[in-house]
Amino acid sequence: MHLKNEKWQTMFNLVSGILAMAVNLGIQFFLSGYIVENLGEEANGFTQLANNFVSYATLITLAFNSMASRFMAIQYHQGKKEKVKVYYSSVLICNFLLCVGLIPIAIGIVRNLERLIVIEQANLLDVKILFGCVFLNFFASLLVSVASMSMFVTNTVYYQNLIQLLRYVLNGILLLCAFSFCPPKIYYVSFIAMILTVASYPVFRVIQSKLMPELKFCIRDFKGYAVQEMFASGIWNTVNQCGHMLMTGLDLLLANLFISPASMGLLSVAKTIPNAIINLAGILNTNFAPAVTINWARGEKDVTLRQLRSSMKISSVLVSISIMTFISYGVQFYSLWMPTLDAKKLTILSFLTCMAFIPWAGPQALYNVFTAANRLKVNSIAFTVTGVINVAVVYGCLKYTQMGVFAIAGTSSVLTVIRNLIITAPYIAKLLGLKWYEFYRDVWTSLACCMINLAASFLVKCIYMPHSWISLVFCVFGTCLITFTADLFFILDKDERAKLKEKLKGVKIHG
Repeated sequence: MHLKNEKWQTMFNLVSGILAMAVNLGIQFFLSGYIVENLGEEANGFTQLANNFVSYATLITLAFNSMASRFMAIQYHQGKKEKVKVYYSSVLICNFLLCVGLIPIAIGIVRNLERLIVIEQANLLDVKILFGCVFLNFFASLLVSVASMSMFVTNTVYYQNLIQLLRYVLNGILLLCAFSFCPPKIYYVSFIAMILTVASYPVFRVIQSKLMPELKFCIRDFKGYAVQEMFASGIWNTVNQCGHMLMTGLDLLLANLFISPASMGLLSVAKTIPNAIINLAGILNTNFAPAVTINWARGEKDVTLRQLRSSMKISSVLVSISIMTFISYGVQFYSLWMPTLDAKKLTILSFLTCMAFIPWAGPQALYNVFTAANRLKVNSIAFTVTGVINVAVVYGCLKYTQMGVFAIAGTSSVLTVIRNLIITAPYIAKLLGLKWYEFYRDVWTSLACCMINLAASFLVKCIYMPHSWISLVFCVFGTCLITFTADLFFILDKDERAKLKEKLKGVKIHG
């Protein structure tokens, strides 16, 4: 299956990505509830904390990997196939050398884990196995990421999404078997994830050989200039990721060290659904990125801007509905999902975690411009500066106030809103040759979408307040339906609504 039409490729990328995310969210929903009920909220917190440790390691690998797909895509669509192989072989060798260098560090962390974090009553050996499996999964993922680059280059990310979908399904089945037939252990999650990552590598290789048969590793294709070029651009993504780590990647570690493992576990539970929403935003960006990069490579800035406008409208609707519906029914949701925990506290923490997306639900699609234009420096520096400010403010709040875990969850969101409005939106407008305030109207669109959803949920809850899973599902469905209908009239202009109507008629006639 290979779609030739670029618009259909992008749409199928998006749909398959959302479907994979939905399946994964369903699995995480049941898995987190099971872990908290049987192993305690601390166990769920250690699982998330182990993944955060891997994100610290990606600071090194990002410098080479984050821009490799971009350079390969640019050369491929400019007809320079030999250079594509140069970047491919060079990044593969870099990843191998990075693994060789990082493995001793990972072993040292696992062996001395009890000296680095507070474990208290959790089983030390189980936690160490958990961290060990997460690190092994990270090293395997480096190889898989290189094999998946052909999908970005050819704008067929839907292959990657479908593989992920299959992985999520198998992950759910294997976890069900493990927790059903074996004593519950917190490392099952990371162990099974590692096995599936290793098993997926041959699949990615087969698809790569179909999409780009000319793309083969050759040590003679390794070129220093390619490494230098990728590093010079990618280092800013490393800086960006460092800022991200300072903004949100240290939250569980700070809670573990300065408050307690129980507070860390509570925060990890509160972040489960917001992280899924953030992943949704990431999926939207990832699946729109190839088209934006390809259009930029062709020098078609007008087409790029139209693509961005379309992306922002889709993001405004999907991300705002996800955030506000979840927050509106947060207390009811947590009361049913985690009855042993404080539902109101969890809802507040969840809101603080994802509130930065309320004005940025649509404009977050603009981040693809940084990669396409290879202009990462300003955004990365801004991200890192706000990250440093975040750590300083959170430390001060934890030491001198009683805000506790609320300071950890909320400070980064407030700083993110300020950074996006003052720096990110004006700078992207400048890169596209537009007025500095061009994208502020899209910020207002995101805010309006969120307010519409809030009003819809208030209306539904006035009619009926859900008290069971079935009634909650119906109320959420009703809220989403009302909001989506209103958003279509608010976001789409008259011509776009007319085109949508014609398309729907065409589907009805030909169906």
